[in-house]
Amino acid sequence: MTAVTPLTHECITQADPSLNLGSPVNILALVPPVTLRQAVIRPALSYLGISSRSAENLLLGTLMVMAWLPPGKQPHGGIGPYSISRGLHTRIWDDYLAKDPEVASLIRGLASQRCFLQNPHGELGYNLAYATAIAWLVYQQQPLDLSDNMDINELAQLWYLIYPHHDASATDFIECWNRAAHDEPMISV
Repeated sequence: MTAVTPLTHECITQADPSLNLGSPVNILALVPPVTLRQAVIRPALSYLGISSRSAENLLLGTLMVMAWLPPGKQPHGGIGPYSISRGLHTRIWDDYLAKDPEVASLIRGLASQRCFLQNPHGELGYNLAYATAIAWLVYQQQPLDLSDNMDINELAQLWYLIYPHHDASATDFIECWNRAAHDEPMISV
């Protein structure tokens, strides 16, 4: 059974927390990874001035592992396909973007004009470009040495050390990558 979030005016309202909506929709069941790379991840990174195959692979791997991790390994209260919590989203804005108004302006440019002001966390669930940019900032706010020829093991280690999860491992990242690479030959490092 699919839950439908009601629309009001120009904005999507938050779902009633008393509803048990089950697991979130797995974006990978709807869109192939290669399409996510080409139509969402690469354009979002390009908008931020980043042109890096490793950055694309890191975000694509993050998207895949967050889609396939069991709920017990997901961050509590994660929103959207990257499973970013309200707390992490707020910390990125308050502790990172507040110190870099130029990047903050770019990120804000990806968000809806009115909806962001009413429900900024909702953007993580229905605005893939915005969610991708915020997921990138989860990594970028850390001291990150991202060479352009990183292999899947190196990317998995970065995800494991930096991206929020509960008792997941770099192996989870690698297994999700390999599953997608098996199903979709164009997914490669």
